[in-house]
Amino acid sequence: MIFKKYISIVIKHTAPVGLFILLPLLVALYLGYNLINIERTKHISELSTKLENSLVDLESEIAPESFLLKVGRGAWYVFNHYEKEEDYRNYYKDLCVFLNSKPDFYIFNESGSLITHKDFNQKSQSSARKLWNSIYSSYEDRRKCAISNKNIFKRFVGKEFKLGSFIDSRNLLMPILVNTKLGYIYWNNSKENPKKGIMMIFWEIPDFELRLEEILKRYSLAFDEKFIRDYNGKIKTFSQNNKVNYSIKPNFENVYLNTVLIERNDDYIDENGLLWKSVKFEGKYLLAGLKSKVFNFDNYNSNYIKFIAFLALLFIFVYILAEKQQKYYLSIRAKLIILFLIAVFTPVMGFAYLGFQYINDKRDNLITEIGNESRNILLNIDRELGSSGNVFREEFRKLAADYQNYDEDPKIQTEFNEYLAKQELAFIERRTASDAALIQEITNKVIFDGMTEITEAFAKSCIDTMLKTNLMRTIDPGLASALKSPECGLISFFARPDNVQDFVFGSQELYMYWSFLQSKTDSRKLEYVYILQMTHNVLRKYLQKRLEMCKNNLRENKFQIFARYDKKEEWFPNNLFKSKLKTIARRVNYVGKPIEDEINIEGKKYLLLGLKSNKLRGYSFYTIYPYNKIQDELNYYINYIIMGIVFFIVMALLIGYQLANTFLYPVTCLEKGIKAIKERNSEFRIESLQNDEFGSLALSFNKVIGDLKEMELAKYIQESLLPKSLPKLDGYEICFSNKMASAVGGDYFDTILLDEENLCIIIGDVSGHGVASALVMAAAKATFYHGFKETRNLIELFTDLNSVIKTYFSRPEVKKMITLFAIIINLPTGKCVFVDAGHNYPFKISPDGSLTELQMVNVPIGILKKMKQKNTKDFSIENGETVVFYTDGIVEATGKTEEQYGYNRFKNHLSEMANEKPENIMGKLLKEYEKWEDGTEPDDDVTLVVLKRLPS
Repeated sequence: MIFKKYISIVIKHTAPVGLFILLPLLVALYLGYNLINIERTKHISELSTKLENSLVDLESEIAPESFLLKVGRGAWYVFNHYEKEEDYRNYYKDLCVFLNSKPDFYIFNESGSLITHKDFNQKSQSSARKLWNSIYSSYEDRRKCAISNKNIFKRFVGKEFKLGSFIDSRNLLMPILVNTKLGYIYWNNSKENPKKGIMMIFWEIPDFELRLEEILKRYSLAFDEKFIRDYNGKIKTFSQNNKVNYSIKPNFENVYLNTVLIERNDDYIDENGLLWKSVKFEGKYLLAGLKSKVFNFDNYNSNYIKFIAFLALLFIFVYILAEKQQKYYLSIRAKLIILFLIAVFTPVMGFAYLGFQYINDKRDNLITEIGNESRNILLNIDRELGSSGNVFREEFRKLAADYQNYDEDPKIQTEFNEYLAKQELAFIERRTASDAALIQEITNKVIFDGMTEITEAFAKSCIDTMLKTNLMRTIDPGLASALKSPECGLISFFARPDNVQDFVFGSQELYMYWSFLQSKTDSRKLEYVYILQMTHNVLRKYLQKRLEMCKNNLRENKFQIFARYDKKEEWFPNNLFKSKLKTIARRVNYVGKPIEDEINIEGKKYLLLGLKSNKLRGYSFYTIYPYNKIQDELNYYINYIIMGIVFFIVMALLIGYQLANTFLYPVTCLEKGIKAIKERNSEFRIESLQNDEFGSLALSFNKVIGDLKEMELAKYIQESLLPKSLPKLDGYEICFSNKMASAVGGDYFDTILLDEENLCIIIGDVSGHGVASALVMAAAKATFYHGFKETRNLIELFTDLNSVIKTYFSRPEVKKMITLFAIIINLPTGKCVFVDAGHNYPFKISPDGSLTELQMVNVPIGILKKMKQKNTKDFSIENGETVVFYTDGIVEATGKTEEQYGYNRFKNHLSEMANEKPENIMGKLLKEYEKWEDGTEPDDDVTLVVLKRLPS
């Protein structure tokens, strides 16, 4: 039994605790834990990208070209801000110490004169002056300079030196090769006065260690930890100020093993909570780490689990307390609404979680879509520009036709000279198609030199291919073989006249065009025309035009699209963002693959894509897309998700409220019915309810309340049997009270004035209450009524009543008995006789407060078949004395404490009211009774009769 009891208790509480406490909290725990892990993964991914980009930027800046370009631009900054010669000298000394080498340093004033101090390293002042003079000279002077100083320049800066490339390298670094040793030239001049400027020649490349330490200074805050490990296992660390630190942390070797040897670059986090990446150059590994703060997410998870556990314990404690105390009233309506809120809480959490996941996925998808779309746009532009040579076919045809009139038309000569000055035209020649004999040739000597032999071989190959001749027999076999080799890449050009094709010669990017034209002197003969143009200077016009077209294209105009000529760091169109994109551009060129990143420009976030051109050598393309457009679209979905959550909650409240009405309306009706029963309102009826259990209950209730009317009738009949008023007695005061526990009761009392001097008071209590008890009381009333008419005495009346009860109320189902006390008082004298059949002894109260019980021991009427012989008992009521008659309903009242009021309390109150009037005694006794009952339903009928003989 004990086991079943506890099992039933567990089953009783498992459902509410599990359904309304544990289940929602477990769902919240699972979803919250996953959300934190999602943010953790996202954080690590962003940190990894940031770390990788920083390493790529660092690696690109360590490259000799980038490092020396910064040195050259730093020197130009010094040149523009220092005024005294002493400042230059000190700067140069520091620079030599810094580089551990002595670069040539040439300074030119406003008139173009060399003013470099003799302490500066200068390999050849004469050659330097010639180079500098060519910068601001006319094309013709440059051409003469290139021709006359060809050997001088080769001895000075190498055999591969091209004056045209030097002219184009303003504020850039130009590589030179002197005696198989790589060096660099940097020069820059004032735009206001081109004669004024500087030129530096770096004959030696700074050591890697130097470059690394200097560049690391710029990245001192980019990494939290960094160290270098070489192949020999030597580890060198750097402090935050980038000073070398030889105290090696024990975990660095472990970091090296996990990031380099085990190749866990993507997700490795060491024991100190750092995310590491590595980069390799010049036989060494640079490993850098950023604080991952993953432990914060671990703490979030731990604290979240503790918080959910605390909530579970708190809710369970409140539940147990509420169950135990049962003090807190909560309406059924509130319970139902809370029930539905809790029921909806779990799916709402799931919906919110799915919404969060959807927004994240949607963001990623939108970013991917934007990236793919921008990549396709850039690839299409690249493809168009890569095949753009034929866009200029008409221009090349015109150029070829004009060239036939070059000797006769001075205007054409002027135009050609302008092409040469702008370095648009590199080479043009005419030959007879029959034997490839040279008719005319113009070579841009600033760019090329010694092209005749190569162009002749190319011309004969083209003529042989198209006209089926055999002119190549006169060409050197080595040159012919090299020209037609696959490595040269010119085979396809021989069979494609009248086409513009890309061509790379050394470091120069060129457009190549050749075709046959009719000779001006003899229309039967053909002339071969061959043209080379500088790709960049020709292409930039078309590039700007193509980028302008993007603004009118519905697909392309949502992006800001830029192109960059990386060799000259020139942007198309010239945009305000180029300073912000400079680092990205360097990264794109260094990595050589598309770069997607998020950048902030003037406080706004943008998605950026950069890629190197596949078709145009030296170009890269970029798109910028405002992130707020993605956020606007995400906000659209976020608003829908929020609206969905609010909708679910509101619907839960409405459904809970509606269901509360559905269930509570019948309950409210029944509550009104119960109140009507309490108020003895037999006319009340519950209106027809829904066709369910509540409807059946309403029908049953209406039937019961219909029976109440019969009870009301019985009540009225019983009340008619009890005295409605008491006789007025000279020298006495009398009052009474009768409270029924139900509609009809079993208490009986009566006052009968037998004659002018004798008064009979009868009080009795039928066992139980209700209709059966009321019938016994009615029988007692009838017996006494007819008995007094026949002048029978009290003993006879009690005997007659016992016979009636035993005759009519002896069967078990209606077995009843009655305690009865009857007294006849002689009013003038106060002499009394009484008979008691098991009733509570009345109390006589003397003026001094002493109590006397009117005792007589006999069994109640209806117990025995025949009453034993009874005798009356005498006593008298003196002036000022009070007699209180009562039924046991008042002394056996229990109230909420389940403790009886008791005779002692009753007697004590009576003795305190010896000299009170009967009405006061009655009122105080009833007030004390009601206080003891404390609002509970009475268990028994209560009847009081108080009689007082007035003082003389």
